[in-house]
Amino acid sequence: MNTIQRKSKRPAQRHIQTQPTAPESPFLNLPLELIYLITSHLPTESVACLSLCSHHLYSSLKTEYHLKTDSSFRIDNLHPPRDADSMTMNTFLHLLERDLPLHIIYPHCNKLHYTPLASRHLVTERYSPTTSQTWTKCRTRDSLGQGIQYTPPHFTSTIFLMAMKAYRQGRDTTKLLRLLSHKQINEDPEGFVELHTSEARIRNDSLLVRDQMVFMLPASLTTPFSLPAEFGSCKHVFLSSMADLRFCGIYVPRAEEMDDHVNKEGIIYCRYCYMEMRIDFKSYGKAGNAMFVTRWMDIGEGRDVNDVKWKVRLGGGNEWLWDDVIYPRGSICSAFEGRSSDDFKFDSLITEQDEMELCARCPLAAPEDEDEKDEDEVEPAYMVTEGRLIMLPSTGTGGCCDRSHQL
Repeated sequence: MNTIQRKSKRPAQRHIQTQPTAPESPFLNLPLELIYLITSHLPTESVACLSLCSHHLYSSLKTEYHLKTDSSFRIDNLHPPRDADSMTMNTFLHLLERDLPLHIIYPHCNKLHYTPLASRHLVTERYSPTTSQTWTKCRTRDSLGQGIQYTPPHFTSTIFLMAMKAYRQGRDTTKLLRLLSHKQINEDPEGFVELHTSEARIRNDSLLVRDQMVFMLPASLTTPFSLPAEFGSCKHVFLSSMADLRFCGIYVPRAEEMDDHVNKEGIIYCRYCYMEMRIDFKSYGKAGNAMFVTRWMDIGEGRDVNDVKWKVRLGGGNEWLWDDVIYPRGSICSAFEGRSSDDFKFDSLITEQDEMELCARCPLAAPEDEDEKDEDEVEPAYMVTEGRLIMLPSTGTGGCCDRSHQL
C-alpha cells in the first residue's frame, strides 16, 4: 500500500518541479526610489491600480501612499483603498470595472457588484429607518424610489446597470430584464382589487419601463373618484391617486358612462423628466368597473451617474431635477411598444385570466362611507392641454398638479 502511494506521488512531484514559473516583470527590478518618482506623477487611483501588479509592489506602495485595507490586500474580493476619499475610490473602481466584464460599480455605495448574482440585489422590501439600517445606499435609494412610486416594484438600479453593461457588450439581457419586471394582484381593504404589472425593454440604447396598474372597482360605485387608490407618476406631477383626478382636470366617467367613454386627454407627459402616462376606464358589467393607469419611463443608458433620466427615479436624493427636457409627446410609448402611441390599446396588456381573477376578487359592494361621496365636492384646478397639465387662471394659488409651483 505504501509502495503504491509513493509511486502515485512521483508524477505529481515531477510536475511541480518542471512547471515553468511566470517571468518576473522588469518593472519590479527598478529601485523603489525610481518607482516612487514615477508614481508621484500619477493620481492616487492610478497608483492603487498599479499596486495590484504584485504583493511586493503593493506592500511597498501602501506604506508610501497609505493604501490601507481591513487586513491584507485581497485581489479576489476587490477591496479598494480604504483611506481614499469617495471620488478617488469611485475613479479607482471604474478603472477596475473596465477589465471586469461581469462586474458593475454602483456609484452611491462605491462597490463592485457581480452580475451572475444579480438576483441578490433585487429590492422587494420597503425601507424602514429601524429595520434597514444595515442596507447599502444603493438598496436604500431604490427602495425609497419604489415607496413613492417613482419606479415600479422590483426596479433595482444595480440590475439596471448590469443589464445595460451586458447590452453594450452584446450579451443576452433576458434574465436581467426579467428581474426588473413584475406582476401581482392585491386586494385592498378600501374596497377594490389591484393588478400591477411592469416590464423592462432596451430600445435605442436606453432602458424603457412600462408600468400598468388596473383598479377593479365595485359596479355599485357610481364613480371611482372617491376611492383612495394610489398609482405612480413622477416627482414633478401631483397626479398620483384617484383623489387627484378631478382636481387635475381628468374626466372620470360615471358608471353608466363607462361603455361609451372615450379618453380625450390621451397621453400626459412631464416637462421635467422622461415620463408619459395615460388614464383609461372600462366597464365589466355587473362584475365591476376598471381604471387603467399606464406609465412609460425612459431610465437612460446607465453610463453616467449624473444622467437625469436615472437620477429622477431614485428616492432619498436632494438633487435639483427641475430643468426642462424636450421630447415628442408619445415618443417613449412608441419606442417601447414598437408602434405609434395612437395605436396603443390600454386593455391589450391584461390577459383573460387576469380579467377573470380581477372580477372574481372584486367586492360586490363599495364601502358605505365611500358610495355617498360626491365628486362635485372638488373643483378642477387644472386642465389637460396637448398632454400638459395647465393651471386654470381662476384657481389662483393652492394645491397643484405641477409641483414646480410649490417651489
